[in-house]
Amino acid sequence: MSAWWPLATHSVGKRTATAVRMEGAVGGRIVEYGVQGPIGYWGTVSDWDPPLSVSFTWHPGSDPKRAGRVTVRFTPVGTGTEVELTHTTWDGWDHVLDFYARQSR
Repeated sequence: MSAWWPLATHSVGKRTATAVRMEGAVGGRIVEYGVQGPIGYWGTVSDWDPPLSVSFTWHPGSDPKRAGRVTVRFTPVGTGTEVELTHTTWDGWDHVLDFYARQSR
């Protein structure tokens, strides 16, 4: 996730964040790291079905009891992949996905 997530503007540690990683298995965590180690936990993987889909709770730096839910589905289309993202209770995806699109060009 670190290759395309805009840590400078969307992180728990802001200027100290160096990476964000998803542990790829049900029960795996989404963890933000700094130089000294973990800074914050963003969520927990609830469904792991590569290469078709992943679902997880979403609560970067906040109470896990108030977490939103994210599901991402991947569908082969021609020589590429269609990505469908469904999320409850967060409005920041437009910025994040725009950042991702610019990074992947």
